[in-house]
Amino acid sequence: YAGDLASVIYQVIEENQLYKEGIYHFSNEGVCSWYDFAKEICDLSGNVCDIQPCHSDEFPSKVKRPHFSVLDKTKVKSTFGITVPYWKDSLQKCIHELEQQSDY
Repeated sequence: YAGDLASVIYQVIEENQLYKEGIYHFSNEGVCSWYDFAKEICDLSGNVCDIQPCHSDEFPSKVKRPHFSVLDKTKVKSTFGITVPYWKDSLQKCIHELEQQSDY
């Protein structure tokens, strides 16, 4: 969730930790597939959706991708002392924020 990433960046700047250089990975806690993600969006929105899982082999690509790739957040969590929210919690927050917008 971009809002969680923005909060971490803000915290790093606010606490004057910019000197801690390096490459840091960030994503919400937990693991989900695109199927899990789409299903959760439908569940949270209250819509009835017929979502079928599929395998990435059904969508050929010239780019070779790993079958399972999850970002390791150990470095960003330990370096900056942050707690990373679970993806379902952040998705619920995001949907709630979208619903609060008058043009949604």
